[in-house]
Amino acid sequence: MTITAKEGSVFQGPSPRPTEPVAGKMVDSKESEGTKRVLFIGLDGLIPELVQRFVAEGNLPTLDRLMKQGVFSHLLSSPPVDTPTNWTSLATGAWTGTHGINTFSVREKGEVFDNHRDFSANIFPRFPGLARSSLNQVSRAEYLWQAAERAGKKCLLVNYPGGWPPNLRDGVAIDGTGPFSSVLARLTHPCFYATPDAGPGETGSAGSIPLYFHPLDRKDPGNQDDLLVTSASPASRRRSPGPDPAGRKPSLETALAVSGEAEMEKRGGRWVPLTAEGDVAEPRPVSYRLLLRPGKSGDYERLTLTEWEQSDKIMVELHPGQWSDWLSQEFITPHGLVTGKFRFRLLELAPDGSRVVLYRTAIYNNQGWAYPSHVADELIDALFELNEADGFHPGESSRRTRVVPKVSPLCQVYESTTDQAASLAATAGYLARKYPWDLMMVQIHAPDGIHHDILNGLCPDWKSYTPAREQETLRLLREEYQVLDKAVSELIQACADENTGLVVVSDHGAIPTVKTLWLAKVLLEAGLLSYRKNERGQLVIDYEKSRVILGDHPLAQNIWVNLKGREPFGIVPPEEYEKIRSLVIQLLYGLRDPETTECPIAMVLRTEDAAFLGQWGDSVGDLVYYYAPGYANKLAVRSVGPFDPDYLEDPAFETIGEGIQTQRGVLLQGVHHCYLPGTKYSGCSVQGVLIMAGPGIRAGVHIKAPVWTVDIAPTVSHLLGINPPKQAEGKVISSALDEP
Repeated sequence: MTITAKEGSVFQGPSPRPTEPVAGKMVDSKESEGTKRVLFIGLDGLIPELVQRFVAEGNLPTLDRLMKQGVFSHLLSSPPVDTPTNWTSLATGAWTGTHGINTFSVREKGEVFDNHRDFSANIFPRFPGLARSSLNQVSRAEYLWQAAERAGKKCLLVNYPGGWPPNLRDGVAIDGTGPFSSVLARLTHPCFYATPDAGPGETGSAGSIPLYFHPLDRKDPGNQDDLLVTSASPASRRRSPGPDPAGRKPSLETALAVSGEAEMEKRGGRWVPLTAEGDVAEPRPVSYRLLLRPGKSGDYERLTLTEWEQSDKIMVELHPGQWSDWLSQEFITPHGLVTGKFRFRLLELAPDGSRVVLYRTAIYNNQGWAYPSHVADELIDALFELNEADGFHPGESSRRTRVVPKVSPLCQVYESTTDQAASLAATAGYLARKYPWDLMMVQIHAPDGIHHDILNGLCPDWKSYTPAREQETLRLLREEYQVLDKAVSELIQACADENTGLVVVSDHGAIPTVKTLWLAKVLLEAGLLSYRKNERGQLVIDYEKSRVILGDHPLAQNIWVNLKGREPFGIVPPEEYEKIRSLVIQLLYGLRDPETTECPIAMVLRTEDAAFLGQWGDSVGDLVYYYAPGYANKLAVRSVGPFDPDYLEDPAFETIGEGIQTQRGVLLQGVHHCYLPGTKYSGCSVQGVLIMAGPGIRAGVHIKAPVWTVDIAPTVSHLLGINPPKQAEGKVISSALDEP
């Protein structure tokens, strides 16, 4: 698909129709004329009000053109309004009660509370295979890509929550954003090794590991290339070697830690790895010996690398400017032995040996993040070609950019937004060129992180608010949204054409919060919840004395009655079930903020009354509660425990201060998970974004009627001309489509 800035269009679309149609009408799933495939782009946490603001300012040209040439709508989430629930609803068309993914952890009635299935390591993976529970293994609904495969369509998935472990047959699935940036594929950053008076030159901010060359002290007469090493004076460590008095240049040797995690120093005739503090690194990192050999001219012309234990086994010989072949090596990681692949390039070699600069690519893991598995090597090779072609070094921008989300409980992302965007576009672009596809679904976990960190800067009710701070917050958010706008543009350029339907969505938005409420303390003081000390002196729930169990993060907005005969340690007789529920409802609605006298609870529902919000089934508590705008859960304490006893000294209400890290843990500023799906506050909302454009999609339409995340999968199915996923309950958004 070509974006023509001059014409202000993304494609040759239909003429605008500025009417305000009704959303959600059921239509037949017939193939839309001209729509051959769909590119689905997910942006986690994109706030519709900020999109509209920045578009009006002229700062988001790609989204602006898509909105003018297509359809824009706010998007209501399936409660709880969070990441795992709604990426699942978006991909299945099913409500929470049907697919069963009820926030970051699932605990069903009758199961032990402290053994719930946690999806955090599946959604925010740090290393392949660590997740004990995955979304698609717990979800009870068919996914859009599975429905597409049933219809004979080809699918590509990149970083989509629920797409890993792979649950498609013939397509391609990538966990993470690919080797261009993802920590799943990259065991290390690229690394430079250089003599102390040399630097990486034009190689940027990566820095370098020092190389200290020593003359070889024992050589076979007549063989200057002998690699045997004896002791050398430690004093020579800081000196650049020169020719001997006879004018002959000696062979020079040094060592390097392949991973770049240690500096090598010669002590007592042996090369030892040192930590930053100067201690010997343990366990010993994988190390190579390096040798400089003078050529026939008498100058140093090549660099040789050998294995540590087999110094006579030459692994690489490089002349200046030359790349090595791919090397493979086992590395010790916190998660066990992992085989990594990498290449070296000799960037500089001074004839007298005084200046040496050696570059090592990132060390790549090619296992556990790509399906089929051979795609991992393809993507790594493609990255190498891209590097060699234009000097692009992904992964380095995270050291420079100011748009780097911190690690916080709901946004454990380990790449900057810039790196995620570049990696996603590169990975998706390669797959789109290499493999046939009808449906491509990609997701980037941004701008959710920056909302968690700084969104309170927009809120005049926040105690640290100032007009100047609001402008700085807007500047940072604008920069983040511009990165994402560019990412959408690059994805379109790399993957789409005139016959591609575009769907850009976010799973939710976010609003500022000024106070937290630890509801467990309220229930404790009311005599409904009880704690006991465990063997470590920490507090855990005393099931034998608790009449209700509170679910907060990571168990969402649920309260379970500790019902006898249903729960493992139930104490509430069935005849008191309704009495307990009524007591809790009365207690929550009677809460008052001691400073404002406001009630922090917007709504409490019995499970059977929450069905209109898609909340039903065994993963939903006996009561479901939602906070009023400006209030949120106290995430620093998991109410199911364990936690330190002195936490009970904290007040139930706590005002959010500066930053997100506190003595008690984490406080989020931008929050979304604990609200009703239409909640708005301080110029923001927890609603998501829907933008659609392309063949068969109306132009210039802003849908005002409610559109839900469950409506997206049926609508994409309609564009593809296939039946929706089997458990889909949403409707085709007929108001977004051209008349048949």
